[in-house]
Amino acid sequence: MTLNLPEICTVDSVTPLWKQRMPEVGKLKAGEVLILDADSVKRYDGSAEALIIEVHRCAAAQGFSVEYRDAVAVISKTLKIFNPAVFSDHTAYDLPPRNTHTVVQVGESAVRIWRDIVDVLAFLGEVVTSGLSFLVRPGRLRLRDTMLCIERAGMDALPIVALIGFLIGLILAFLSGSSMRQFGVEVYVADLICIGLFREMGALITAIILAGRTGSAFAAELGTMKVNEEIDALTTLSLPPVLFLALPRVLAAAFVLPFLSIFAVVMGLFGGFVVLWMMDIPAITYWQHVFNAITVNNVLIGLTKALTFGVLVGLSGCSHGLHTKRSADAVGQAATASVVGSLVLITIFDGIFSVLLFVLDI
Repeated sequence: MTLNLPEICTVDSVTPLWKQRMPEVGKLKAGEVLILDADSVKRYDGSAEALIIEVHRCAAAQGFSVEYRDAVAVISKTLKIFNPAVFSDHTAYDLPPRNTHTVVQVGESAVRIWRDIVDVLAFLGEVVTSGLSFLVRPGRLRLRDTMLCIERAGMDALPIVALIGFLIGLILAFLSGSSMRQFGVEVYVADLICIGLFREMGALITAIILAGRTGSAFAAELGTMKVNEEIDALTTLSLPPVLFLALPRVLAAAFVLPFLSIFAVVMGLFGGFVVLWMMDIPAITYWQHVFNAITVNNVLIGLTKALTFGVLVGLSGCSHGLHTKRSADAVGQAATASVVGSLVLITIFDGIFSVLLFVLDI
């Protein structure tokens, strides 16, 4: 079978050819040959290219072979620009088989997490370098963007932080109060809640909230900018993306997390107060124990953890966002990876803090 392309391959001439001859092409079987003749073509547009691609798509699906008569290189130019396999209905090659062996999956996950940690630490170096250049030229940091990030990461997160902090204090008071009540020392639940919230739970719970709420938003925003080639435009204009996009977000996360942590601690103390008030502990007694348990060391330890966790959340979110691949699916994967990476880093550094505080006896 021979398919001759007209001299002027435009929509007006290709459409009738498509309607008349493509049904015949659709009937070809494996082993048959289709001769695609483009020797007489003098001018063509996208409709001719679409016809050539459709012929090759049918050949891939039906198994027949295609021979060319291409004196003016119409077909070769088209196939150089477009890959017919991409337009095939058979897309199984895009979905590699998934390895379902548990050991392999665990190993791949471990390697992936380790690479994320290495990437975040490498990205930390880039941020520090950009921060040093910011100290030399402070005007390069967009203060308006930084304040907007602070508002979104801080003020907008107050309701969820208040709710979670109150419930954490409530739960801690119930769990410890029910046990201590057996010995008649439920009043010391106030000391337990205060120390636990200031030293550990306040910063940890707030960091987890920030990772899920703000870190994923950072990754999605920067990933979308990567897909839309906005980051490439900044690079073309000699504007470093790390300085103009990542640094304001990292600074915002590091700035707001200590304040959100203190707010969560205060709400947790009110949650504990509600439980002990229900256990007939006077308010003055509860708050007196709370103020006695608040020491400078406890407050500084909590704020140091919160500051560190804020930096980690910002770094993880921005790192995964800037390294997103150029697809919509990759943006979602970057947002998910930023949350997982943040949680892993928070857990690791929280363990490091615990060991250091134990060794230093603080």
